Parts: sequence; C-alpha cells; structure tokens
Amino acid sequence: MKQRRFTFKKINRLKSKQGFQAVYAKGKAIVNSMSVLYVLPMENQLKLGLAVGKKLGCAPLRNRVKRMMREVFRHHSHRLQKGFHIVWVARRNLVKADYKTYERTFLRLVKKAAIIEE
Repeated sequence: MKQRRFTFKKINRLKSKQGFQAVYAKGKAIVNSMSVLYVLPMENQLKLGLAVGKKLGCAPLRNRVKRMMREVFRHHSHRLQKGFHIVWVARRNLVKADYKTYERTFLRLVKKAAIIEE
C-alpha cells in the first residue's frame, strides 16, 4: 500500500499581496464563528493563504495559530479539489482552540464551499 506524504510545499502557498487581494475581491466568503474562508477558482494549483490579524494577540500567539492552520490544511489538502486559491482568516475564538477545533472548523468551511471530495 502506498503511503501518502502530507506536505505543504512552496507552490501551495499564496504569498503575494495581489494574490490575497484577488481572492478577497473576486472570491466567495464562507463565514463561521471561528474563522472566514475565501475561495476563488483559479488555475489547476491548490494554494492557501493565511491571515491572522494583530488584534488577536502577540506575535508568538499569532504564529501558533498559523502553524495550527497550516497543519490542518496539510493533513486535508489531498481531499480538496485542485484549482482553488484559498485564504483562511482567523477570528478571536480560534486563538484559544485546540487542534480538533481547528480541524472541525476547516472541514465545515470547505464542505460549505463545496471544494472537498468525499
């Protein structure tokens, strides 16, 4: 049986300001009490951008939130449809959450956006 590699490569990162602005302007927003997911159909590559505002806390806290978000995406990216740019924006409730809450929140949002393959 082939073992699956769960990685988060550079080609899967949405980094540029123009990329974020395009997703915000033209993408569809899916809202939850924990976070917001912006989804924009693009080329055949799946890309993720993370947004954690300064109002959520100090830098180590924001970095922890981003690490958890990346980890959830990394574990579930193989189930997502290709060809989307995603921006995941954290809200205050997500700061105190555990890993299972991050996972549950992400899966609910991508199901609502209809970009997950069951």
